[in-house]
Amino acid sequence: MIEHKSPVSSSRRLVAAVAACLLAEMLWTALFASGVPVPKVPALLTVPLALGLAALIARAAARAPGLPAAGRRFWRLMTASIALIGVGATIMGHARLHPEDPDALRTVQASAPALVAGVGLALYALLRLPTRSMTRGEWIRLGLDGLTVLISTATFLWHLALRPMLERHTDVRLALGLLLLSMTCLVALVAVMKVVLLGSGPVSPRSMRLMAAAVLVGGLGSAVSPLIASPRWVGLQPMITLVEALLVACAGSVAVSAGAAPATRAAAYSKLPYFAVAATSLLLAAVAYGDHTDVGPVATGAIAVSAAVGLRQLVALRDNALLLSSVRRHEQRMRYQASHDALTGLVNRARFAELLTSALLGQGPVAVLLIDLDDFKGINDTLGHGVGDEVLVTVAERLRRAVRHDDVVARLGGDEFAMLLRDVDAVPAVDVAGRIHDALGTPIHTTGHELLVHASVGIATSTPGDVLETLLRNADLAMYAAKERGKGGHFVYVPGMTTRIVAHAELGAQLRDAIDAELSRPSGSSRELSRPSGSSRQLFLLYQPIVRLDDGRTAATEALVRWRHPSRGVVPPLEFIPAAEQTGLIVPLGRWVLREACRQQATWLRDLGTAAPQSVSVNVAGRQLTDPQFVADVVAALDDAGLDARHLTLEVTETAVLDSAEAVATLEALRGLRVKLALDDFGTAASSLGLLLTCPVTSLKLDRTFVAGITTVARQEAVATAVIRMAQALDLAAVAEGIETQEQARMLRHLGYRFGQGYLYARPLPPDEVAAMSAPALAGRNPSI
Repeated sequence: MIEHKSPVSSSRRLVAAVAACLLAEMLWTALFASGVPVPKVPALLTVPLALGLAALIARAAARAPGLPAAGRRFWRLMTASIALIGVGATIMGHARLHPEDPDALRTVQASAPALVAGVGLALYALLRLPTRSMTRGEWIRLGLDGLTVLISTATFLWHLALRPMLERHTDVRLALGLLLLSMTCLVALVAVMKVVLLGSGPVSPRSMRLMAAAVLVGGLGSAVSPLIASPRWVGLQPMITLVEALLVACAGSVAVSAGAAPATRAAAYSKLPYFAVAATSLLLAAVAYGDHTDVGPVATGAIAVSAAVGLRQLVALRDNALLLSSVRRHEQRMRYQASHDALTGLVNRARFAELLTSALLGQGPVAVLLIDLDDFKGINDTLGHGVGDEVLVTVAERLRRAVRHDDVVARLGGDEFAMLLRDVDAVPAVDVAGRIHDALGTPIHTTGHELLVHASVGIATSTPGDVLETLLRNADLAMYAAKERGKGGHFVYVPGMTTRIVAHAELGAQLRDAIDAELSRPSGSSRELSRPSGSSRQLFLLYQPIVRLDDGRTAATEALVRWRHPSRGVVPPLEFIPAAEQTGLIVPLGRWVLREACRQQATWLRDLGTAAPQSVSVNVAGRQLTDPQFVADVVAALDDAGLDARHLTLEVTETAVLDSAEAVATLEALRGLRVKLALDDFGTAASSLGLLLTCPVTSLKLDRTFVAGITTVARQEAVATAVIRMAQALDLAAVAEGIETQEQARMLRHLGYRFGQGYLYARPLPPDEVAAMSAPALAGRNPSI
């Protein structure tokens, strides 16, 4: 079985081979310098062998999986650079080991192009690496850091290498060569600064540090090469080249192991300039207390380094001040966002509570106004949330203009706003409420629409000892009382206000919670709703059978909503239905009743077949008929339940459709869906006969007031007779309500009524009792009403 070596293990073996070449060169140099007659061939082979191995590692790094394109490009360039340097170093190595050769100088000159091209390619690869984006201040600090290091390095090169050589040699060509070497060293330092201080994402940080060290060693080695040109130590220059090869090989091996590197941020090298200052200061001290021959240039370098560091410090202080200012602005913006509404810019609920709590701790009176927009949900449902948001922004601006500069206007959520008025009692607060109504009296112009918005305002003023919860509760009760009086009004809470109003307002708030809880939960099973007394749900439906008067069997049912209050028990419909109508809660309440009734009717039809009640009647309020979403609600309830529209009857009162063309249009749309329509409490309104010509009803329900005395009062018998004759003439079904005695039932059958409902037959029942009552029915089809 052939064992395949991984790229990582292979690269490590190659690194070990390069290290072996370096050790061999060190041993050869030591023996040669000691005068031991060692052959020159091993010293000639170590450099090209080590650089060749380093090139192989760089090529493997370029093929590392997951490496970005920029990283692959870098290692391909480094492979070519190492190969060129290997060619030049091999040619130069032969001339160094055989200086007596007459062609040695031409050999050195021949190696120069390959060496210059290789070094230039390496510097290009380093400078081409992408770096993170930087601010202008960061670039300035980086430039000053680089300038500090360059000046410090140039000072040391001058004192330790260039000046001694210029003192011993006056050849111009040599001076130019030394200058070129110095420039090469400085360019190498630029590359080092760029790589080390900025970092690079495409190549691992550890690889980049090793590459930077290799460039630095190469530049310094080139600069000091004239100082180590002694024939005895001819192996020192190849050793420097081998150190470069080993650093590059290690960098490539790390890249093979690491693959793609995460993007790195600039390293925190802020101490680097201070090291440069310390180094030049020590050099200056050594010169000053030494031979004094180079004080001027070294002092100049030290002063330049100190000036660059000082300027950098000023730039850093300025950037820190700007950063601190930016942080403060960010903190202010975060605090603003945490305490203000994002849409309107008004104070939010949490901040309003803080300000109100603080105001209550003061000396003067405090007034709170709670403002709720009337019928705002219709705007969102029909015109979209975009138009609704425009309305809220406009309302917020008008509310700001209606109060003093130091008063607080807040958006508590949805379409509910609040105001905090300091040092104000009830009279000025009422004036503010008037200004609110005036401000909202002008139509609001939105994208393609002109809308008139009304608001109900609740007003509460503080008394000594009031706390936040008390004042907000009083304002909330006042707002519900305002809604009870109609749209666009206001109400002031006063201690001792009638118990009925307070109780009604509280009941409305609690009913809202009950409706929200029901609408947020999925429809329950018929078994759950069939046991309302044991259910945890507050709202539930009972069903009163509508029977055939000839045999008493159930033909249909009427759904009646009931509310089991957590503390009061079952609340009579005569209490909570008016509260729902006056506060607008009748719309979501009716939506829930419609959904549950359709679901229950579908359950009966599925479980009982033809013995089931053939239709369920649901009462509809006038406000529902004018809701633009109502027809869609009916369609959704039928679709969700899987119920055919012919099994649903909607009962409307005469007053709900009187003088309302919008309500009549809604009924026409419903009839187009094949939903049945019943005119409830017929005979109690002034225009009943006219409605028969305009409303597309399918049945009439004789009001219970005409049934109660039908056996003893001739006028009531006459009305009941007229109603059944009109129904027969118009091909409408007729249902008599409120039947409580057998005598009433016999009289109504004699007059021609086929259907009736009342306590004589059954009170409103849970669904399972309706099913039990219907089960004994004959298998034949029940007549439909």
